[in-house]
Amino acid sequence: MAHIKKFGFHYAWVVLAAACVLNIFARADQASFGVFVDPLVDQFGWKRGDISFAYSLAFLVGLPTVMIMGWLGDRFGARNLMLGAGVLIGTGTFLMGTITELWQFYVVYGFMVGSMGHAAFTVLLPVIITRWFHHRLGIVMGIYFASQGLGPVIFAPLFRWMLENQGWHHTFTVIGLVLGLILAVFSLFIHNSPAVLGLQAYGLDDASKQPQGASSSKPPIRLREILKQGIVWKLAGIHHIGCAAHAIILAHVVSMATFKGIPGVTAAGVLATIAGTSVISRFVFSIIADRYGGRITLTLSLLGQSLPVIILFFATDAWVFYLFAVVFGLCYGGEMVGFPIINKHLFGTKAPLGSIYSFEMVGAGTGMALGGWVGGSLFDISGAYGWSLAASLVAGFIGLPLALSLPRHKKTVPVPIETAAPAPDAPSPLLGGNAPGLKK
Repeated sequence: MAHIKKFGFHYAWVVLAAACVLNIFARADQASFGVFVDPLVDQFGWKRGDISFAYSLAFLVGLPTVMIMGWLGDRFGARNLMLGAGVLIGTGTFLMGTITELWQFYVVYGFMVGSMGHAAFTVLLPVIITRWFHHRLGIVMGIYFASQGLGPVIFAPLFRWMLENQGWHHTFTVIGLVLGLILAVFSLFIHNSPAVLGLQAYGLDDASKQPQGASSSKPPIRLREILKQGIVWKLAGIHHIGCAAHAIILAHVVSMATFKGIPGVTAAGVLATIAGTSVISRFVFSIIADRYGGRITLTLSLLGQSLPVIILFFATDAWVFYLFAVVFGLCYGGEMVGFPIINKHLFGTKAPLGSIYSFEMVGAGTGMALGGWVGGSLFDISGAYGWSLAASLVAGFIGLPLALSLPRHKKTVPVPIETAAPAPDAPSPLLGGNAPGLKK
């Protein structure tokens, strides 16, 4: 650490780099689920609705896990939690190659890989980054969430190619071993906050030179005080609706393409293109969230991920699916990236941000579970994907009134954490005062 300080390099950038690698590899199985559907239908004869239930199950089982991870991360740190989660993802991916029954697929993917393993990285990493960076938070979060879009770009075509050329068992054996090793190694670089290493957050290196008043000893805001605020539940509702809308697409767009006669590897490229294009929206919308707040960010992203679905009603050729992938990807990534930033603006750095974010991720998880299951079930009922697309379109528009009802954002001048807290006799922003990011 002394060596890093000597050359003026802040450890926050190490945390960001490690978090980006973890973000890419932790989502390998989940982000590539769409390429598993057709091989499972061909190999075992299972129904698409039954297969997609595993996708839903992963998010449903992940709900209590997400809550627990947020609570544990706030109190005991993240490194050991992520080490365990990395081992779980690697082991689960390896075991995916051994399944022969549908219930085994549910257990291995639904419990080990897609839920309990993935939850730790999903909840803990974004919150840790908000603690390590004070200045340039929008750009930094943009980099982090942009890396999330690279996972499907790498793994969706890789999984599909290996499944078609190497077989189910060999594919998951190799990828499982690689994932487990990478996740374990890079988790060692993560520390819960700068204070663990005796540092300040990036942009607050000189804060210790400033006089500290009584406000620095003000106790953290309790979670139950925050949960009394309707804004938390409104944000969770928006995340639920937005995720339900795009889960239908993400879980089934590959099958939608193959249903129209598009070859498997080409169809997998549609999912990879969505993910690759979403790198742009994940980066840009993180900056928008930091500068303009939740109302504008979430309204634009919901509109941007809903309207392109109309293209799929008329898609029959590969180029049309790829056109949709580009347009959809340019906004879909923006729906999920702003929440850690919005939370920091609304509730402040002393709030239990991990627990708050976990509540919003419960909304996201239930939305992803609902959308993934609905997309497959409506196909089984109707024999086509038209009703699934209609459900995605309607869900996106339902979220717009909620997004438009969020408070207006008021940008404040950054100040050190020690002097940013309200004075001892001042009203808490959550109990009637004006929060930094709220404008009445």
